[in-house]
Amino acid sequence: MKKLTLGIALLLTAGVIVSGCGDEKKEAPKNDAKPAVSLDLAGVKDGTFAADSSKHEQLGYSHVELTIENGAIAKVVHTGFDKDGRAKDENYGADKPEGVRKKAQIAYKAIGSYASQLESKKDLAKVDAIAGATVSYDQFKDAAAKAVEEAKK
Repeated sequence: MKKLTLGIALLLTAGVIVSGCGDEKKEAPKNDAKPAVSLDLAGVKDGTFAADSSKHEQLGYSHVELTIENGAIAKVVHTGFDKDGRAKDENYGADKPEGVRKKAQIAYKAIGSYASQLESKKDLAKVDAIAGATVSYDQFKDAAAKAVEEAKK
């Protein structure tokens, strides 16, 4: 009987040790991006309209120029600016550690993607966010919405 009790105790102890040493479960990342909304183009004038997003203290802001023809988006230019007001380009983040540099380049590439998506899809709600560039995505949406409001004045 002692051997059976000892065996069970060892198995329970081993089970606790093994389960305690497993990979720590991480919660699924929360998507803090705001839901995409369509741009209401009713009442917009034809022309080119520009606006800036709100400024992020560390990451800068976005500038969007929308060209509207016949009440529809015809052309989109999106430029990201760092916190010092310099345009983000292929060298954005080059002076940072590797991980930060990679994330900066994801953001830089996303800036062009957001513009081309809106230009082709004609609907802000259909512009897909890119993982690692959600601040740029939110800034793009903000600036695009402000540019549309300018087109209504």
